[in-house]
Amino acid sequence: MRVTGKVFWMPKKGNSIEEYEDAAYPFECFDAEAPEFKCAVADGATETSFAGFWAALLCEGFAENFALKELRQTWNDAVRQKELPWYAEEKLEKGAYAALVGLHLKKGRGKKNPFIVEATGDCCIFHIRENQMLSCFPIERSEEFNNSPSLICSHEFASVDAQMQRLTSKGDWKDGDTFFLLSDAIACWALRRQEKFQDLANVLQNIETQEDLIRLVDEERRLIMEDGRPSMKNDDVTVLCVTVCS
Repeated sequence: MRVTGKVFWMPKKGNSIEEYEDAAYPFECFDAEAPEFKCAVADGATETSFAGFWAALLCEGFAENFALKELRQTWNDAVRQKELPWYAEEKLEKGAYAALVGLHLKKGRGKKNPFIVEATGDCCIFHIRENQMLSCFPIERSEEFNNSPSLICSHEFASVDAQMQRLTSKGDWKDGDTFFLLSDAIACWALRRQEKFQDLANVLQNIETQEDLIRLVDEERRLIMEDGRPSMKNDDVTVLCVTVCS
């Protein structure tokens, strides 16, 4: 099985690269031959401490099969070594939060080649075949996005873990299939685009360079819809494109 991919990203308008709090794994273009392949995109919640670091840990943890308990320990060990003012220390006790979507591709033994998607929160994966969008998971309609998605916490809070919704979807891939893993702002925009124009597969596949993403996001952030909101929310944006062949 051959898997190729590209990663493009940009921070909120007005923010520096250091303030970017999404994550992806791998975080660079790749071309791999393997019987299995795992990748992920995560979106750190801006109002929480060291959310970008937590998002990066979750992506790597999914791809490399680390347990959530191990990731939490790594996050806590790292951030508690930092010297912080008292108010930051108080915020640290609440932990970091992030949404995550992960893709697991496998080379089948028979005619079918399976894939599994796991998701918590509002990062999404779009499955495209022959320039047609087959599915989107875990959110299927743009109006389903809200300001309180299920998130994964860096602390082990029983109440938070009980509310965490880890959803799973399964399917089969064919030669040439492409999967786009998107953080929430561009995922919401993408679903609205598909609902209105039914041309999302073509639009996403035209993102071939970092400059293509910057141009698209800048245009959509400036475009104001009928309800007075921008076409794309001003938030960190991450696009992980994965193409698979047997």
